[in-house]
Amino acid sequence: MLKKIFIIVSKDLKIDLSQGHLFFSVVLYLVSSIFVVYLSFGPVGIKDLSTWVSLFWVLILFGSITSISNSFLHESKKRDYYYYFLLSPTELILSKLLYNFLYLIILCFIAFGFYSLLIGSFIESYLFFYFILVVGSLSISSCLTLVSAISYQVRNNSTIMSVLSFPIILPILLILIKITKISALNFSWNLVQDDIYLLILLNIITLSLSKILFSYLWRN
Repeated sequence: MLKKIFIIVSKDLKIDLSQGHLFFSVVLYLVSSIFVVYLSFGPVGIKDLSTWVSLFWVLILFGSITSISNSFLHESKKRDYYYYFLLSPTELILSKLLYNFLYLIILCFIAFGFYSLLIGSFIESYLFFYFILVVGSLSISSCLTLVSAISYQVRNNSTIMSVLSFPIILPILLILIKITKISALNFSWNLVQDDIYLLILLNIITLSLSKILFSYLWRN
C-alpha cells in the first residue's frame, strides 16, 4: 500500500516539475497579495495582532484553494480507468492528501517568509508557530482534497469547489487564527490544549470522511 501511495506522489511531483509554472504562479499570487497588503497599510504597517494573524491565514486559504483545486485535474479519464484496476480508493485519496499536505507546507513557509519580511512579525514562540503551520497545512489540505475529489467527480464543477470548501474550512480557519494569536505571547500548553485537541479531532473526522466518501465516489 505504501509503495503505491509513494508512486502516485512521485508521479504528481514529476508532473508539477514538468509544469513548474503552476507552482510559481501560486507563489506569485501569494507574494503579490502580500505586497498589496503591505501597500495598503503603508509605512506604518500592521499594529494589531488580530489583523496580522487573520490576514495571514486568509492569504494561505486562498492560495491553497488555488493550488489544491487542481489536484485531480491532472487525471484523464483513461488514467482513471487505469487507477481503478491498479489502486484502491484509499490508496489514491491518501496519496493525494499526502502530496497536497507537503505542497501546502512549502507554500505556508514561503508565504510566512515574505509576510514577515514585508509586514513584520508578531511571533514570539516560533517553534509553536511552525507547529501550527504544519497542523494547519494538514487540516486545510485534507478538507480541500476531499472537496476537490467531489468536484472532479461532477466533471470539475468549480462552483462545487467554491460552495463546499467555505463552510467546511471556516471552523478550522477560526481555530487556527485563535491559536496563532497565542504564539505571539508567552506560550503555555494550557492555553491551547483544548483548541489543539479540537483541531486534531476535526482532522480525524475529515480523513475518515475522505476515506468513506471517496470510496463511494470511486465506485460510481
